Amino acid sequence: MKHKKLLALVLAAATTVTVLAGCGSKNKTEANNGEIVTEITKPVEITFWHAMQGAQEKSLQNLTDEFMKANPNITVTLQNQSTYPDLQQKITATVVSPDNLPTLTQAYPDWMFNPIKENMVTDLTPYIENEKIKFDNYEDILPSLRETVKIDGKIYGMPFNKSTEVLWYNKTILDELNLKVPTNYEELKAVSKEIKAKKGIAGFGVDALHTYYTTFLKAEGKTYDSNFDVTSDESKAAVNYYLDGIKEGYFRIAGTDKYLSGPFGNEKVAMYVGSNAGEDFVKKGVGDKFEVGAAPSPTTVSLQQGTDLYVFSSATAEQKTAAYEFLKFLTTKDNQVKWAIETGYMPVRKSAVDSDQYKNSGSLIAPILSNATKNLYTNPVLQGADAAYREAGTVMETILAAPNTADVNKTLEGFKTTLKSIWE
Repeated sequence: MKHKKLLALVLAAATTVTVLAGCGSKNKTEANNGEIVTEITKPVEITFWHAMQGAQEKSLQNLTDEFMKANPNITVTLQNQSTYPDLQQKITATVVSPDNLPTLTQAYPDWMFNPIKENMVTDLTPYIENEKIKFDNYEDILPSLRETVKIDGKIYGMPFNKSTEVLWYNKTILDELNLKVPTNYEELKAVSKEIKAKKGIAGFGVDALHTYYTTFLKAEGKTYDSNFDVTSDESKAAVNYYLDGIKEGYFRIAGTDKYLSGPFGNEKVAMYVGSNAGEDFVKKGVGDKFEVGAAPSPTTVSLQQGTDLYVFSSATAEQKTAAYEFLKFLTTKDNQVKWAIETGYMPVRKSAVDSDQYKNSGSLIAPILSNATKNLYTNPVLQGADAAYREAGTVMETILAAPNTADVNKTLEGFKTTLKSIWE
């Protein structure tokens, strides 16, 4: 993306909608129990809580600087909250005193479930549909990403730093053994067994056991929600598929390594499913030891992950519109290509995913992402969903960490009991 071209596009957009704050002449539309400001005449400052680090934070700052240059009457103050858990804790602690909330924040949808129900989050639908400040081709946002920010038919968030899972594989080993990259669970099992037999290392593992579990279920046509029976045949199949591989040594878990990029780079496992945003970690871990390959996850569906951007209702009408303009800027095709190339996150727009600039960027992910995002799904946004999702990972790890003594039926019965209190 050429900087001058980007700036020209941004400035052109700015001539259509001038976003300034104050109490001069304004065009407004009644919505969201208040007013939508479509033309503002005095400066406004907005604050943005985030948890980006390293290259991701640098890219965010650069995009923010470009936005403020194109919109000199809007000041965006970025406030880094360190980690996702710290950000979640900060949001949870601050919603009890809304005056201390930022204008907008990064957040996972399930973090915002209660604030949305309590009318603390701005419904963006009227902004997106407003002809004077209309969102450019909102339908270009990937469908599954649009669905995850919608509750009761209203759009409460804007997809931003998103990812999905892909298969990272040791291409050198697969080529040496004349093995094809697996595209389903049966092939994955067969290839992993062959690698274990011929190379003496585990063939496969996953970074996130909770994601593996819900994805396995989704591939079987089941949704992991408050109505799902974790003692069902599908649930047992999900556990036993992985457990059999652990027992025979052709699968492994991350365990104390936390992520498999380390063992993968050290040639302790030949393939693993992890986030597409982990490309830099994979490359740095591998170095020049072997050739790395990337492919869509060997399942029929993949979970879309990452946070979205939400605007709090406690902001002024001018701040809401300024924040909305910022969201639009961050999610243009050109800016999403730039963000994806610089950070490893996937573009949220289909046009960006399919663009030659992105596909030819040198990323291992870029050429496969269109296929990897064909069948994305999202876990339901329900009360207790975050805790239930993470409990699935805990249960899986408990079973897989002691494969020879694990009692799958008994453990799943206990899981069912635990979930009753979580969902209620």
